[in-house]
Amino acid sequence: MPWPAHICRKSDRLTDTETIENKFYPLYDDILNECFPRDRFSISPQYATPLAQIGGIGANEFTITYVIEALDLDSVVFFVEIKPPTHLPILYARQTADNQMRQRTPQISHLVRLPKLYGISAISKHICYYTYDRITHHVEPTEIPNNFFDIAPIDRWSSNIMEEEGRTRFLNVVQEIQAMVNALS
Repeated sequence: MPWPAHICRKSDRLTDTETIENKFYPLYDDILNECFPRDRFSISPQYATPLAQIGGIGANEFTITYVIEALDLDSVVFFVEIKPPTHLPILYARQTADNQMRQRTPQISHLVRLPKLYGISAISKHICYYTYDRITHHVEPTEIPNNFFDIAPIDRWSSNIMEEEGRTRFLNVVQEIQAMVNALS
């Protein structure tokens, strides 16, 4: 079953040559609002981490594209970082996206009450899933040491959220998050 028509229309308007990441924000905003009911979750765009709130040079580097919080738990449960499709084939851009996801986890980990925090790095419609284990503080996928040439292989972003397999995988993650929230509520 595909996404609702309004989400598909927004996706269809986006090209693989787009260089501006915020052109993808409305698509993800609609997807997040479709999956996280407003009566149970809060979706915060441009979420300022504690370092962003201090201000100064580079403060915008500490702003997360989207953060989803469970209202009843007062807990971060999911986060999203978005990059344009032109970043996907560029090794350095993927490495930067991977590093950004790994840096976000400790910036918000004190706000997490679930046993596992999910995050996605979205390069256009291509998704790489990240998980943070609150007990072990381990982040998956495992970081590839810098002595390898490609620390962020392109195949990590193999799940296309607009294709059926990608949509199903995303919805499975949402269901797992909702089950964790229900268990703690």
